[in-house]
Amino acid sequence: MISVDNSAEKRVFHLIEKENEPNFIKFKNEIIESIKNKNYSNLGTLKDDEYAKQFSVFIFYEKIQIGISKITNSIIKTQLESLDWFKVLVGSFEEIKELIRDNEYILSRRYIVTDFEEYKDIFEDLYEKQLSGNKKLKKQFFNLFENINVCPYCNRNFVNPIYKENSVGGDNKNQSPDIEHFFPKSIYPFLSLSISNLLPSCAFCNKIKSDVDTFRENCLSPYEIKNGDFRFDFTLDLNQVKKVKLISNTNCKNSKILHLESLYNTVHSKYINDIFENDLKYTPKNKDFLDKFKILTEEDYKKVFRNYYKEEDFNKQPLSKMTKDLYNQISNLKSK
Repeated sequence: MISVDNSAEKRVFHLIEKENEPNFIKFKNEIIESIKNKNYSNLGTLKDDEYAKQFSVFIFYEKIQIGISKITNSIIKTQLESLDWFKVLVGSFEEIKELIRDNEYILSRRYIVTDFEEYKDIFEDLYEKQLSGNKKLKKQFFNLFENINVCPYCNRNFVNPIYKENSVGGDNKNQSPDIEHFFPKSIYPFLSLSISNLLPSCAFCNKIKSDVDTFRENCLSPYEIKNGDFRFDFTLDLNQVKKVKLISNTNCKNSKILHLESLYNTVHSKYINDIFENDLKYTPKNKDFLDKFKILTEEDYKKVFRNYYKEEDFNKQPLSKMTKDLYNQISNLKSK
C-alpha cells in the first residue's frame, strides 16, 4: 500500500555503544558504500574489523554459519553454504527476489520434503534469538523506520514502538509492532534475517497475511511499491460514497490477501462519508468554494482534510492514501 525506503542506508543497523567514535562512523560508511556498489565480497573482508560485532549484518552472518553447520541434510547444507550471505542479509529487495528464483527448488517449502523442518527450525531460532528476542538490536531495527508511524501494508494502524521508563506492575515496559516477513520464513527460512524481507507491521496485517506465499501469489512489497501502483476509487450515489474499491495497476493480490477493500468499506465508511459530505455539501451553491477547491495549497489541504498531501508523507498518519485519493476524485468531479 505505502512505499518504504529500501536504500543502502536503510539496510544497516547496529548497536549504539560506539556509534559516535570517528573510526566507527568511517567503518559504517564503508559498509554502506559496499552495499550501494553491491560489493558484497568487501563485507567479507570487513567482518574481522574490531567494530564488526556492533553491526547486525556481521552478528547475523556469524550465527548463521554456526546454524548451517548443524544441518544434517547434505543437499540443503551445500546449497546454503553456496549462498552469498552478505547479499542475503543486506541485498536489495530485487536481489532477494532473485535469490528466491535461484534457490527455491532446494531452499523453499514447496519443493523440500526431507528434513525441511530441521532447516526451518534452525533459521526460525536464529531469528528469535538474534533479532526478535534481542532487545538492543530490535530497537535499532525499528529505528530504521523512525519516519514510519503507520503500517505500510494497510495505512490504517499506528506501528510506533513504545519504550517506557518504568512499568506500573504487570504491564509490558516495552512494546513494539510486529516484525513482518514479506516472504514468509516458514516457506523461505534462509530469508529469516534478510533486512529487505523485514518490515514493521500492525498485528492485524501480520496475522491475516500469515504464511501466504507472496512470491507465488504476485504481491508487491512496500519496498517495491511506486507512486500510482494503487489507488482508491469511490462509487458515488446521492452525495454519498456507496462503495470503495482498491485498484491495482499491477494486478497484484495485496488487497485480496490483506482484505483491504473489505476493511475500508466496513470499518472506515463513516470517516469517508464525513469527508465527502463536508466537502460537497454546499458546493452547488458556492462557486467561490468550487474554484478554490481545485487549487488547494498543501497547507489548505491539511486544514481541510487533517492529513498529509504528499505521497512520501502517507506513512505518517492513518488513512492518508485513501483521503488523498478521495480528494483527487472530488477535484476531478468539480472540474467537469
